[in-house]
Amino acid sequence: MQSTSRLMSIQSTVLRFVQVLSRMLNLDVEVVDDNLVRIAGTGPYSSNLGRPLTTGTNAFKSVISTRRHKVIERSGQDPECLMCSRRVGCREKAFLGVPVIFHGDCIGVISLVCFSEEQREKLLGNIDFYIESIENTAQLFIAKTMESIYHDKVRRSELMLKEVGEDLVEGLLELDSKGLCQHMNAAARKLLGVESNSRINGVQVRPFGRTKEGNHQQEEFIIQVGEQEKILPGRMLILDERRFLVLRAQFSVQGVKPLSGNRTEMVGSSPAVNKLRQQIARIAFSPSSVLIRGESGSGKEVVARMIHESGNRADQPFVAINCAAIPEQLLESELFGYARGAFTGASNQGREGLVKKADGGTLFLDEIGDMPLHLQAKLLRVLDRREIIPVGASNVIPVDIRVISATHQNFESLVSAKKFREDLFYRLNVIPLELPPLRDRIGDVALLVDFFLKKHALALGVPKPAVNMEAMDALTMWPWPGNVRELANTIEYLVNMAEPGEPVSVDLLPANIQKRSTSSLLTDECDAYCNEAQLIMNNQEAFNLERMEKHLVSRALRSFGKNEGKQRVADELGIGIATLYRKIKKYDLEHEMCDLL
Repeated sequence: MQSTSRLMSIQSTVLRFVQVLSRMLNLDVEVVDDNLVRIAGTGPYSSNLGRPLTTGTNAFKSVISTRRHKVIERSGQDPECLMCSRRVGCREKAFLGVPVIFHGDCIGVISLVCFSEEQREKLLGNIDFYIESIENTAQLFIAKTMESIYHDKVRRSELMLKEVGEDLVEGLLELDSKGLCQHMNAAARKLLGVESNSRINGVQVRPFGRTKEGNHQQEEFIIQVGEQEKILPGRMLILDERRFLVLRAQFSVQGVKPLSGNRTEMVGSSPAVNKLRQQIARIAFSPSSVLIRGESGSGKEVVARMIHESGNRADQPFVAINCAAIPEQLLESELFGYARGAFTGASNQGREGLVKKADGGTLFLDEIGDMPLHLQAKLLRVLDRREIIPVGASNVIPVDIRVISATHQNFESLVSAKKFREDLFYRLNVIPLELPPLRDRIGDVALLVDFFLKKHALALGVPKPAVNMEAMDALTMWPWPGNVRELANTIEYLVNMAEPGEPVSVDLLPANIQKRSTSSLLTDECDAYCNEAQLIMNNQEAFNLERMEKHLVSRALRSFGKNEGKQRVADELGIGIATLYRKIKKYDLEHEMCDLL
């Protein structure tokens, strides 16, 4: 039996919504969920509620799969209508379908249907107004109802977690956005050596890396209590805006198969990114060491994970460690482990190092240029002999690992300054990969913006906001000195600041990006205006309004159509997509449309 969809769970609200929307727009409205079940409707669509659609589903499927609105200008002639069984006798004249997005997922479709030529002309002539009206009204009725239900569940979960926290055998820490501990249960106090009646001010948590225990991945965290630091396994739980770290929890993963969609993927379609994908595919099954170079924030760990997941070690551990983030006095013991009683404060059982935990898999050493010289000799032994000696031990432990390292520094300068061993550099640099900065693949910015909008909206539990064209142009023009990391942080800021249901505009962008955008736009607009004016002065026939309009439409098609598509062309011209198609036909510009396909 199919489970109740999210829209079906608020059907009474959706029914009120369609009545309001239909009266407001004077068109019939239909709402279906992501299972293609009719939730609500007006006119001929007010019957058979709660039943799956049997015909005319292609347009709805298109909206759900693409999560973009769909316009059918003439029912029966659109490609989506060709396979419809009721195409010949269809009474509909035109169709507009708009996705209902909640937490990044398309949970249904709201459609407007025309049954007369008058309604059709009204819809197509004001298509942007109708799309905006549907989205705004849906936000008011549907999204707010869904958010209310969602946050009620989150608050109940938080309350339950706090009530049972003291009874958990695992340590539980409640953290703020900066990783500072706000509350910890008795088990956590015992693990961390914090007295039951003492204050917990200053207890801070930060990620350390991932290891593999048995058949599942396990995260580890550095927990600083006063001047002492401990590294413990755990799992971070995010509920609404609160974070909870569960220490030493046992998570059963039996019977759970990894999803292919969980694989790490590099976002982008620029030539540089495509070339890097090809290089990764060629070296994925090699055991040779890889050195990834790139500026800070350019995505070096993403590339390392792609290499690991694409090769024959994909089912084995991927252990990542940031050499610059771990205190020097801890780095050696964390990398190579230590024997029982090796130093003051050492565990009575000793500790297995990260190199050993990566046995059979991949060890990723980020910011390798910051590794102290005395540890570089030990790492060279690992690469040459594939063996380690834990701190305080004399026995040699063999390991089978692939080493991938990364740095933003100039290695040649480090070697010349005697800050990095030349022999180790050559062993790490067997396969060099260069990761381009974001400013050199600016065509990927729009894809990355969309990716991070979905990611952060889902994490924050809010609808994914749209970005208007002016704001997107500003984001594209910014040079992104902090690369993908800076872009991700900027989008997270925008998702936090955006009003629900309202698009992100330029005035919401950080001040430095706004300033750059205003300066560049004024220059570009002035140049474009001067060029157009000169063209008109040189060609008296250009004063003909139709010739000017044809010239502008043709220019927009050549400028934007090839990369962004016809919707961008319409946006730049300030007209609806249906109007654009009519002008293309009027001025016989179909050949330019074909060139863009």
